[in-house]
Amino acid sequence: MNQDQKYDIIIVGAGGAGLSLAYAIAQEKSLVQKRVLLLDKSIKEGNDRTWCFWENGIGTHEDILTKSWDNVYFRSKSISRRLKLAPYAYKMLRSNDFYQKTLTEIKQAKNIDFVLEEVLEIDAESGIVKCSNQSYAADVVFSSKMPSGIRFNKHLYTDQHFGGWFVAFEEDVFDDEAATFMDFRIPQEDEHRFCYVLPLNKKEALVEVAIFSNNHQNENGYDGILAQYIQNFVANSDYRILEKEYGVIPMTNYPFWKHNSGKLFHIGTAGGAVKPSSGFAFRRMQQHTKQIVDCLINGKALDTSYKIFKGRHLLYDSIMLHVLEEQKIPGEKVFSDLFEKTDVDVILKFL
Repeated sequence: MNQDQKYDIIIVGAGGAGLSLAYAIAQEKSLVQKRVLLLDKSIKEGNDRTWCFWENGIGTHEDILTKSWDNVYFRSKSISRRLKLAPYAYKMLRSNDFYQKTLTEIKQAKNIDFVLEEVLEIDAESGIVKCSNQSYAADVVFSSKMPSGIRFNKHLYTDQHFGGWFVAFEEDVFDDEAATFMDFRIPQEDEHRFCYVLPLNKKEALVEVAIFSNNHQNENGYDGILAQYIQNFVANSDYRILEKEYGVIPMTNYPFWKHNSGKLFHIGTAGGAVKPSSGFAFRRMQQHTKQIVDCLINGKALDTSYKIFKGRHLLYDSIMLHVLEEQKIPGEKVFSDLFEKTDVDVILKFL
């Protein structure tokens, strides 16, 4: 292996987690001497996902937010509340803007190489990453590829699967100063189902249905729920569908970090960044990125960066996930009780 194939850090995967880490390293002057390789078989382009997250104050990507709201609605058959979020804001970021911003910075960084190759195998002990054309080695490898050998049967697991439409009406129909965080008024069908509405302005919004279960719909299934929801609860008038999105988010208390070994550390969904009880991931990816960079700067053990996913936080998530998975208490009642009896800042800290 020649000198050009040896790096200090290899990042496998140029998705949300990999780009966040590469971008943070590119921004950190004290790491400019680290040679970094970012590997993926393709470049992320287009709006393939929409991230939403809570944040207190101005964040790293404030300049590319699609929208943010200081108020949210919670609705169910029993309650309807409009809640002020201060000191938090609910923020929406479209992936295309994130990809463009981070990739521009990464490509300008003299110490980071971005190579388009498919990763075939990672040797944790040697730090050698075997790709379709050649192999590379590093002192540490961060991978967003799912670890092999995962067995969920001894852990809580359910999917949050969803379908969403970006819609445009001819007239004003949305309160664009508030996002609908959860609306449980749709038929539950023995599952936990809710819709949410993220208005971009008074005429346009992302309307999405989220379902907590392992019984996935096809696209027609999500589309039918959305069409009925819009007619019943948004506006019974003509609208255009501008874009559609569908996806699945795994919600589990599985300890992904136990697959870290030798020089290999997992990040993103593969590292446990998805919050088990709610499916939120983007903010947790940013928090984990900051912890990793702190370890790299100060020579701390990288294992310590995973503390944010463990301890009492994981216990609370596991309790909530267990309640939702067992379905002994309807999700509508669980969240209605939370939003009726608990201060919103406490709920947001948990979510």
